[in-house]
Amino acid sequence: MTRASRPHGRTTVRNWKPTAALLTAGALLTLSACSSDKDPAYNTKPSAAPPAATSASASPPLSSSVSPDQAAVLAVYAHYRKEQAKAYAKASASGTDIEKYATAEALGKVTRDVLSLRTAGNAASGAPVSQDTEVTALKTDGPIPKATIKDCLDVTGWKVVNKKSGTALPSPKGQLKRHVNDVTLEKWGNRWLVRTDTAKSIACGDSGASPSAS
Repeated sequence: MTRASRPHGRTTVRNWKPTAALLTAGALLTLSACSSDKDPAYNTKPSAAPPAATSASASPPLSSSVSPDQAAVLAVYAHYRKEQAKAYAKASASGTDIEKYATAEALGKVTRDVLSLRTAGNAASGAPVSQDTEVTALKTDGPIPKATIKDCLDVTGWKVVNKKSGTALPSPKGQLKRHVNDVTLEKWGNRWLVRTDTAKSIACGDSGASPSAS
């Protein structure tokens, strides 16, 4: 069933006041949006301009047991992650294709994140790496098909840097470098779109429940 409007909310950011840059696809990289190159804590030796974001990891080879719908869901997620990394690297969603892979709800989160980065004079360097990605729930009946993905998101090489100095900001204390990530998608018309992207406070390999598509 084709819908004319983008589902789930609006991307308006008016009256939203950035406090901490919620960077990473929800990856527990909570970084101070108030930090700048004027803060003595960050006056380490400046480096060159921040490198462009590398592509998020490509979709892993699909096994013969993966259905066409599952393959489509995984492909959209991989594209979403790649475009998200591009947006954070520029501190702007302009010039990216993030809108092709996200509902208004997910797009709104990315928009708020890049606004927080841009306001602080920061940007992201590198990209997250998705590992052990799998579709844990898939519901294709009903008016809106839904799916859930669980993966291990490695953010070791995904850092926030000051755009002026190129200096990387320190990671928050206790940040998990590899954590479980839950993503929900919905199918609108013939397109799967990411709806939510949620980091879990669970290290990869630890037990933890994933939500079901419902």
